[in-house]
Amino acid sequence: MTRPVGLVQQQGLLMAQQKLTAQAAKTAATRAVTPVPTAFLRDPAQLVDRSGVALESAYLQNLYQAARRDNPRLTTGEFLAGGTADSLFHGIVDSLLGPAAATMLRTTDPDLYRQALVQAFHDFRFGPTPYDGGIAYSRYRYQIGHHVALPEELNVIPMNAPTGPDLHYPAYGKLVTARGNRTIGMVMASRAWGRDIPLDARGVTLFRTLGLKSEDVLHAWDYDPDLLLSEPQIAHMITTGDSPVYHFKLVREKVNDRTAEQARWELAARLEDEAFIEADDATLHRLWSHHGSDTAGRTGDPTNLETRYARDPYYRRSRDELFEMALRLPGAWNVRTRSREWEHGLVQRFTKRMNDWAHRLGNHLDETVWASRLSMLTGAAEPANLQLLSPWEHARVDLHAGRMFDGVTRVDRYGNRAVPTLRDVAAYDDAARAADSPLTGGGTLWAFPLTDTPRADEPIVAFDQFTLAELVGALHEDEWQKAVKTTAGQNTHVRAEWNQLVDRLNTHLAAYGMPAALHLPKI
Repeated sequence: MTRPVGLVQQQGLLMAQQKLTAQAAKTAATRAVTPVPTAFLRDPAQLVDRSGVALESAYLQNLYQAARRDNPRLTTGEFLAGGTADSLFHGIVDSLLGPAAATMLRTTDPDLYRQALVQAFHDFRFGPTPYDGGIAYSRYRYQIGHHVALPEELNVIPMNAPTGPDLHYPAYGKLVTARGNRTIGMVMASRAWGRDIPLDARGVTLFRTLGLKSEDVLHAWDYDPDLLLSEPQIAHMITTGDSPVYHFKLVREKVNDRTAEQARWELAARLEDEAFIEADDATLHRLWSHHGSDTAGRTGDPTNLETRYARDPYYRRSRDELFEMALRLPGAWNVRTRSREWEHGLVQRFTKRMNDWAHRLGNHLDETVWASRLSMLTGAAEPANLQLLSPWEHARVDLHAGRMFDGVTRVDRYGNRAVPTLRDVAAYDDAARAADSPLTGGGTLWAFPLTDTPRADEPIVAFDQFTLAELVGALHEDEWQKAVKTTAGQNTHVRAEWNQLVDRLNTHLAAYGMPAALHLPKI
């Protein structure tokens, strides 16, 4: 979910023209070379167990460490889900997570889980939502296999909840992002209408529940002051799971699906008639005749982004124009959009590489099981790894997104300078670095690690110790090692690629001071 960024990230985003003093540059340039490329490592302040709520309590932390001595494979989730209902332990976990989140952690009863979701979203109405949306599915259940089966029709289903008849970990994509969009929409709706919204209300049911009207108002999301939506836009996002629009342009061309859908929602809200939402073309023509013609459009300032006129293209259009858009008539207005994007801190790209490995080794292990497991271990769909950003902000914090955003120079999410376009990266030699950021004292930034594009392009930098330990622990297993050795023995290229990955993982393990037993063996 969108969330406040940490101090390191804030510094990186605010200091677009990062510079060192001459003395700092001189020190960086003359420092002895170490075998560990620290330019690829995360700031130590960020090395925390993202599941480790226990770390917020010294009492729980001490108990957790004692329990791990008896059961080294005990996960944080399993630990926090333990204890009797009337114990001090339960009370402390409830106070840290909140009763709703604690219930979702402990129970496998779908009814209790759903009641906890209702309570969580009731609580969200009265305060900022947690950084992960408050409804992250418990990762430890993927390891023990005791899942809660949730219907996909719920509007607030956790982004990383199991899916499919076999309840496997969801692959990052439309399913996951739609869950996140709907969750944000549900929080916004409960505040806009001042009441709890049924968790499964969509389409006509949602329209009736909200008593939707086309009012000249906008509503904001907690963590992005630029994310302002009208009430019909919120209802549409909950129903479809589509990402909110960042930028739009009205063009007379073939009308796309989203334009036709949102034109129906605006007509339904403006005329207070739910029939528009699911009407076929014949019914739309009858409704046009019934409500009559109206060619008067609204006026306003398209540059005043605090107004609905500037934010909602459908609000601007006349009733007749909306009918033309909903019916996709020739010459009707189409709305070209650029939507907000989910940023994932390189995690998804690493997951794709690991899934490629599962595919390569598919003749010697169960590809489906391993792909799902590796996605879970690396947090591919974890709300804590995802945030909804504008394309501009996405380009500032993600190297690959920046390359796709017209070559804008900005920093990555860990405060590193980065050059976004592929062409610029290839040409980013020492001379280019010197020209990019000269220092007033005569030094340059070329020797300073924060200018290194490879560091910003290294997905493993997104993982904390907990994630790394779980990942390499899985890759140590006999099934995986046997499959790798068999496949690599038949292909020298595969062997070289695998050994390169091992080097990268082991570099991080060593630099973070993690146990040598975790280091992966080369082939």
